[in-house]
Amino acid sequence: MNSFLRRVSVLAVAAAISASAGSFVDARTYATIKGHPCLRSMEGMMDAMHYLAEDHPDLVTITKIGESYLKNNKGRTGGKYPIPEGGHDIFVVKITDSSSDVEEKGQLLVTSGLHAREYAPPELVGRFLETLVRGYNVDADITTTLKRTVVHAVLYVNPDGRWMAERYKELFWRKNLNPDGGCKSDEEYGVDLNRNFDFFFGDRSGASSNPCESDYHGPRAESEPETQAVADYARRLFPAGQRKADPEGEKNKPFREDNTGVYVDVHASGGYVYYPWGNADAKSPNNDAMEALGRKVNSFNGYKLWAGGQDDFLYPASGDQSDYAYGVLGVATFGLELGDDFYQECTLFEDDIVPKNLPALLYAAKIAHRPFLDAKGPDVLSLDAKSGNGGEVTVSARASDSALVNTIGGKFDDFATGDQKISDVTLYVDVHPEDYRPGIGAGSWTMPPTRRRELRHTSDDIRRKRVRTIKCSDFTAKKRCKRHDGGGVCEWDRDNKTCKDASASDSGDDVQVQAPQTASSQTPDEDTASGVVDVSSPATSSAVQYGSGDETVRLTFDASDLSPGKHTIYVQATDSDGYKGPVASLFVDAPLRRRESALRGGRIP
Repeated sequence: MNSFLRRVSVLAVAAAISASAGSFVDARTYATIKGHPCLRSMEGMMDAMHYLAEDHPDLVTITKIGESYLKNNKGRTGGKYPIPEGGHDIFVVKITDSSSDVEEKGQLLVTSGLHAREYAPPELVGRFLETLVRGYNVDADITTTLKRTVVHAVLYVNPDGRWMAERYKELFWRKNLNPDGGCKSDEEYGVDLNRNFDFFFGDRSGASSNPCESDYHGPRAESEPETQAVADYARRLFPAGQRKADPEGEKNKPFREDNTGVYVDVHASGGYVYYPWGNADAKSPNNDAMEALGRKVNSFNGYKLWAGGQDDFLYPASGDQSDYAYGVLGVATFGLELGDDFYQECTLFEDDIVPKNLPALLYAAKIAHRPFLDAKGPDVLSLDAKSGNGGEVTVSARASDSALVNTIGGKFDDFATGDQKISDVTLYVDVHPEDYRPGIGAGSWTMPPTRRRELRHTSDDIRRKRVRTIKCSDFTAKKRCKRHDGGGVCEWDRDNKTCKDASASDSGDDVQVQAPQTASSQTPDEDTASGVVDVSSPATSSAVQYGSGDETVRLTFDASDLSPGKHTIYVQATDSDGYKGPVASLFVDAPLRRRESALRGGRIP
């Protein structure tokens, strides 16, 4: 019987991860916030993280990175509301495959809980971490991500404030518990940690000097121990060599596209994706990559874009961590404003917030090594594999330069980074594209478009599949037409707004798409000791014609010489500007070799 494995890489797989999350994440196992059974309390969440680390020491470590204000300073006593005694430690949870030999892993830093009253963010981040751990060695995308990326999460940047917010809901406590700013009110003192970072600190257009205001920036940049803890950790984490000498003075100078690292700050509420600039209504010098990333995050959660130069830019925020991470540390950044309430109710959280935002966080982890480049490249939206009794494996995929970046629609025009054609889609077996060298892994192949003919690459021959007939005039939308343009198929007539045959003067002819009449193949070379198999040499990308920005591709190869059992396939697409997109991964089971089948009672055909 044939075995069939299917993965919708990025979209449906992320939805599957979200759907399965509830099966292993039960907030009720731990202490929860009163009235919110789906949201663990700070104590309950940290208990869960420590148990996760105990159960998976090869993947999870927890490290103290700092201390809250009350840990070393006297708080306001004798007031109307008791405060936590002794303060709190601040921890980072780090998840990666510690046995991986990847030398330069991507780094993703996620923070939540800067604003104490925002209940949902730490729970979402906690579930993201649990999803990564539970998915390791089960889901190929997650496994690949943890082998090549280190995920760092500070769930509670403001633990003193969180203690207050969970106990005195009527206060809507936002800031930390530093009482020294001069505010006399027992309900409004403290410093807004997300206005205390050292990038355009104190700019009055995006922060307040009034210590009783909710966005009070504090007496000086990084005056608060909570801010210092996160900023110091981020400075150690991301390479110093990719920063600018004068971040504020060089604000309009773009960073190099090969800069590494991603920072995500999770807040509530309103349903927004935000990215630099936040301190001013202006686009950053790396806006092509930053907006492409913001739009792709929108494709998962449907959130509005809150960024400089966008219609939904609400107000400036100066001294915030997202601008600091980009402007000073040179990493790609975005933030999320979850849901519709600071004190989020469970139905929306479970049915909407979790399934829509876990995929966004997973995407951030996948591109952490080279985010400015990957964000501008094409995405592999689906990845399927089917293995047959004859030893062949058929791999199908869909790659698109535009689908995620232009999903936003509405008042938004198609974006520049999504306007390129696909120039290559390559399949790798048992070797990641970044590690590929001839002789490593079981091989790599260019995957031809199915609209021009499926090529079956086996050790015997390359078979020609059926002729497909396309009628260009059937496509009435530009995007649909463009998926079939070029190479003598279809093209969009801008003047008449019709789809027509690219090789004919009229738009009504049927176009037959045929594969090459002849092709060469090679006898596979086998190294049975190492398990490295050269399965044959299919056409290179220069011999395969791609004609659009959205391609469905398929390749069948003879896998009978692969060792039986689980193997990993990787697929990566490249656009006509040379940008490579994120790598999609899938586990496949290689069928038993024919000779082994015979020895076990099978038949040799």
